[in-house]
Amino acid sequence: MIACKEGLYFVLVFICLHIQPAFVQAPGQTEQRKPFFERLRRLDEQFRRFQEVTLTRLQGIAENYNISYNINSRFQVLTEQYENISRVLNDFQATVDNDLNSLKFWTKKLQKKTKKLDLKVTALEKDVSDKGKQTLRENKEHKSLLFNLTQELQIQKKDISSLSEDREKVQRSLKNLQDALKNQGDKMVQLEVQQPLSQSLLQPSRQAVTQPPQQPLSQSQLQSEPQSEAQPLSQPQAQSEPQSQLQQYLQHEFLEESETQQPADLAELPLRHKIPRQQQAPKKAGTICNVKSMLIFPGPSIQNYATFRKGFSTGIHELSVCTWLQVEGGYLGTLLSYATEENDNKLVLYGRNSSEQASVDFVIGDPAYRELPVKALLDNKWHHLCIIWSSIEGKFWHYTDRRLTSTGSKFQKGYEIPPGGSVVLGQEQDSVGGGFDAAEAFVGKLAGFAVWNRALDPGEVSGIATGKGLPRGTVLTLDDVAAVNGAVQHVECGCLEHCL
Repeated sequence: MIACKEGLYFVLVFICLHIQPAFVQAPGQTEQRKPFFERLRRLDEQFRRFQEVTLTRLQGIAENYNISYNINSRFQVLTEQYENISRVLNDFQATVDNDLNSLKFWTKKLQKKTKKLDLKVTALEKDVSDKGKQTLRENKEHKSLLFNLTQELQIQKKDISSLSEDREKVQRSLKNLQDALKNQGDKMVQLEVQQPLSQSLLQPSRQAVTQPPQQPLSQSQLQSEPQSEAQPLSQPQAQSEPQSQLQQYLQHEFLEESETQQPADLAELPLRHKIPRQQQAPKKAGTICNVKSMLIFPGPSIQNYATFRKGFSTGIHELSVCTWLQVEGGYLGTLLSYATEENDNKLVLYGRNSSEQASVDFVIGDPAYRELPVKALLDNKWHHLCIIWSSIEGKFWHYTDRRLTSTGSKFQKGYEIPPGGSVVLGQEQDSVGGGFDAAEAFVGKLAGFAVWNRALDPGEVSGIATGKGLPRGTVLTLDDVAAVNGAVQHVECGCLEHCL
């Protein structure tokens, strides 16, 4: 811009220098050169206008140049700001992504915990509901049992009162009999001290024996006859032998008479003196009458076991084993063994005679097993045992006398017990149907043994233990026993109270 201005000034100075000599020339030439000056003046005006326009244009160009320069700098500033903002946004985006990922992780974790808590709450609610229902049922059962006990107590009181009355009657009857026997003894003494009777007297005595028992000889008659025969009293030695024979005969006849008279005398006694006939005590009604039969395993021997005529016809995904048992010997041997050709421990309730044996192994598909506590069963009393397993979640439940003793999960989840094996009670099979060990034998009594191919609920377990009948779906009971071996006994008893 400054260079353009200097060039313009140089042109103007050059024109002025060339114009100045023309003014110095002669006046004659002035007139001739007027048009030239006019033209020069107009040219000068045009040049000035051109200069103004040029200056205006140059100023506009300068302003535009300044504006464009400012715009570029502003663009650079904006670019830098944009880059800074982009970096900040990228950092913020990365931070947000990290926060979102962390939030997603904790959200998933929270959802899992919430699901677990929901499941636990649902399970607790179900347990509380089941326990409430079970408590109501138990209360009803207790009320019914109390009512039954009250009725039985009243019946027993009535029986005791009737027995006391019968006892008094028996005592009175015995007293009367003692009096009668005393009278008969007096008569015997009188007959023994009498003189020996003649042959004619023997015939009436025989007739007296054959007479009805309610008409015995009176004491006056017995005394009047010896008075007419007073003469033999003076013969102490001659008649001693016949007299002893007569006494033996009369004693024999009197004994026969007393034996034949006793029922008649009792029949003629008044009602209050009669001896009541001994009544057989009625068998007490049982409360647990769903056992049907019982197996007795008398001792630890490899010969003592029971087999079934059938096994499992289909695969087992759920299982319930319940039984009444009375353990002898201070340890619980092997209750149940199910063996196949593939594995001899497909299903075992395994116990062994050891020094400290307070549990049994619940085996499903060896080597998987769980230990179940059985210390409460080792008191030589009847107890109800129920073991339940489900392959859906691998859960198992262990009940003793209706109470849940132990439970667990993830035990052979999804497993199937195959069909076609051998079922044995009282021994553990090391091979199909054999390989027994006396130390593993069960010693005691089993009653009401049953197996289901489904998982029983707590109410059904309680119903079995209280004698309310067996639930549906049994696949094995003691009715299916094919043979008992060794000294094992299979005893029929409908109620547990009637089992030995």
